[in-house]
Amino acid sequence: MLLSALSFSLMQLAVKLSAMTVETMQQVFFRNLIGLVISFVLLKKKHLPLFGERKYQLPLFARSFFGFCGMCFLFIATAGARQADVALLSRTTPIWVSIFAWLLLKEKISKIQVPVIALCMLGAFAAIQPSFDSDIKPLVFALLTSVCSGVAYTMIAYCKGRVNPLTVIFQFCIFSTIAAGILMIPDFVVPTARDLLILFFIGLFGAGGQLGLTYAMQWAPASEVSIYDYAGIIFSAIWGYIALHETLTMPTVIGALLITAGGAWSFFYNRRQGEKTA
Repeated sequence: MLLSALSFSLMQLAVKLSAMTVETMQQVFFRNLIGLVISFVLLKKKHLPLFGERKYQLPLFARSFFGFCGMCFLFIATAGARQADVALLSRTTPIWVSIFAWLLLKEKISKIQVPVIALCMLGAFAAIQPSFDSDIKPLVFALLTSVCSGVAYTMIAYCKGRVNPLTVIFQFCIFSTIAAGILMIPDFVVPTARDLLILFFIGLFGAGGQLGLTYAMQWAPASEVSIYDYAGIIFSAIWGYIALHETLTMPTVIGALLITAGGAWSFFYNRRQGEKTA
């Protein structure tokens, strides 16, 4: 999960570096094209099916559609806001996963989830509302990234044990590659050698982050490893400082502390509950 957070933070940096000369849909296209190739090779090597069973196509489509929308929102937000802010707001996904799992999968919201959700929402508000040093629109897009990812991750949870994780990744990548490929045609710009290299790294780091996330969820319960995803906030802040000369504002620091505190609270509570039932 730490490698996943590191990879996604580097992908975010590459998106920012190419945002001035490359359209969003071209970035999304390359992000998924490389992931498509890697997942295809792995599926063939393991002799696994490329597509899930027919009865699971609706949740797989929902995962792909909302995952694609979330990715587009993330890239738009990354181009217009500081990296730490974007990383922070995109880490509110567990809140939306809890809400959508309750609405769509009829999962119960535990007592601990209510104060954790409130704490994380307060952190998101602290990051957005008091600080207007950046345009508010990219920050709203960053929050929408989490909402869409919440639906997508809920669908992944539904497919767990029903569809192989690599198959889920492949269907997501092929959907996103085709959709981005069509949408990028009107504003297509021939990339320079520099831009092409950065686009390659967007795809490479994006695929690395996705694979790291998938295998982390396979090897350990989500409640055990999800806390480490918050390291992405730190990684993004470091890259923003080193490569983009960005500085941390007090609202971002407060928001990061609140959201991380919420994640840590949930993590230790779930571990304690697991020890009691073991």
